[in-house]
Amino acid sequence: MAKQIKDENGNVYVQKKKFYKRWWFWLLVVLAVVFLGSGALGGSSDSSSDSAAKSQTSSKKKAEANPLNKVYSVGQKASYKGYEIKVNSVKFSQGSEYNRPDSGKQFVIINITITNHTDESQDYNPFDFKLNADGNNTDLDAFDTDVDNTLDAGSLDKGASVSGNLVGEAKTSAKKLQLQYKTSIWNDNTVKFKLK
Repeated sequence: MAKQIKDENGNVYVQKKKFYKRWWFWLLVVLAVVFLGSGALGGSSDSSSDSAAKSQTSSKKKAEANPLNKVYSVGQKASYKGYEIKVNSVKFSQGSEYNRPDSGKQFVIINITITNHTDESQDYNPFDFKLNADGNNTDLDAFDTDVDNTLDAGSLDKGASVSGNLVGEAKTSAKKLQLQYKTSIWNDNTVKFKLK
């Protein structure tokens, strides 16, 4: 309610509140702030969604560059922390008359090359590799008398490389064969090569 004031002549005046003291003014201010704030947040939301999309693209590129997220083919080189592995060839054998694989299986002979591109000596071991046949991982410890140059354990100095054969057994009916290199005994990270 407006305040009434009488002057010395008896005239009655109504004193009006200043506009910034009125409730509707503050309502307009609050609405303006909310409206502008939501517009600003909406803009930053768009830019944050743009940055999120860029971050996703960057993460996808990093994932594609990560050798653990790719399955390599015969002849391709896989490099993991400076340790390079290449499957040169894959052969299948029924063995000889003196040495045959188990019934329903065949020998899988995988020739690989390992190169050390790190600044330190790196160990290698055939037991770091597994033969995966339709999801069944087995050691590459089979013995085929017709195979020479089997890969033994050893160390590679900086820039050195070694080639050798890994021999395993897999069912002849296996549809999917992979060579898997386990990067560490402390985790399950593997570099995979498609053999079949």
